[in-house]
Amino acid sequence: MVRQGSLSTLRHKPFRLFLLARLVSMSGTAMAPVALAFAVLGFDSGPASLAIVLAANTAPQLVLLLVGGVIADRFSRQRVMVFGNLVPAVTQGCVALLVVSGAATTGRIALFAALAGCASALTQPAMNSVLPQLVDPGELQQANALMRLPSNLIRILAPAVGGALVALVGPELTLGWDAASFAVAALLCSRLGVSGPAKTPASVFRDFKDGWQEFSRLFWVWSYVLSGTVVVALWLGGYQLLGPVVAVNGRLGAPSWGIVQGAFAAGLFLGGIVSLTWKPSRIMVACVCANVPLALPLVALAEGAPLAVLAGAAVLAGIGLDIAIVCWSTAVQEHLPAEVLGRVSSFSSAGELMSVPLGYLVVGAAATSLGTETVLLWSAVLMTAASLVLLLAPSVWAVRRLSAGPGPAAAAAGDQDHRDGRSRTGRAPDQVARP
Repeated sequence: MVRQGSLSTLRHKPFRLFLLARLVSMSGTAMAPVALAFAVLGFDSGPASLAIVLAANTAPQLVLLLVGGVIADRFSRQRVMVFGNLVPAVTQGCVALLVVSGAATTGRIALFAALAGCASALTQPAMNSVLPQLVDPGELQQANALMRLPSNLIRILAPAVGGALVALVGPELTLGWDAASFAVAALLCSRLGVSGPAKTPASVFRDFKDGWQEFSRLFWVWSYVLSGTVVVALWLGGYQLLGPVVAVNGRLGAPSWGIVQGAFAAGLFLGGIVSLTWKPSRIMVACVCANVPLALPLVALAEGAPLAVLAGAAVLAGIGLDIAIVCWSTAVQEHLPAEVLGRVSSFSSAGELMSVPLGYLVVGAAATSLGTETVLLWSAVLMTAASLVLLLAPSVWAVRRLSAGPGPAAAAAGDQDHRDGRSRTGRAPDQVARP
């Protein structure tokens, strides 16, 4: 049961608008991959064209994500988010028109996919760092959990709904809804009423350098991102790449793997419910420990566990992952100055994003030479070690969740690591009435 107090953040109108904007845009975004895949396969049944389109969307994010962090801290995050929703509204609308008119080609769709990827990279840090401007400081954990809870539910339902819509009305109308959802989200974001940052004469390079210094001077921040780079690479390589291979080549089969995927998504949803009510004092310790269950599905796959055991492991992994995401977001938002949150968010996201292709390549190559089961077990061991080693650092144990009381007085009651997380001027993080 979710306690009534856990929903107190909904009394803030800006937060309600932001939550609604995220839900509306996700209702289209979660269905778009199915529609886009069938749209591309409609004029080219080979996998190469679809791979080009997907790569065109992802590649700009690797290049521009750090730029997006500077933009999020330098300009109005509200305006950045409006821009970030309007661009994909236009690009997805153009793709839908290309499909309807029969003028769709791989090059044209890839071009619009690249433009949407650029907008996402430039906007994501702003979306990840605006929550402290939308709710009170003591409500950040509830706000983060509420942002993820319905989003995870949409991730469970939307792909199936998207597949049904593609079958009933075609990919072009499904892509059209995706475009419309972004347009509605842009309208909602334009009404947030979030003020922009104070004007700064510093250059973009100076902003980037200051953000990196803030990120790199706190051990618990950069060490967790470094650990996450290892964990994400091995998790995606083991679960997303080798999982289907084991399922299809073994006795589980493709339908059973779909059940496992659904169990993981259900775990994410349950993790959101837990995060609404459980507020650990040593928030980074909880964050680190919550990543450990990610190794369970890999062990179950390697040992040929029955479907029920594998699905249970996937549920526990999903619960842990969502708790870790909420705790990490809350810790960063509470302990770092608001004026650098965009840049810190971009460094964190870039670290994980860069590990994705590396994880697929390394794990795939190792499985070919060493065997799938061996690689799965070693991946589980290394993931667990990369997480638990952080518990040896005193600064990880020193990061505590802020009390509900807002203001510098509450911040001053924190430990030394907490004080290190504030700006050098001694100001507490921005407490304007975010994610």
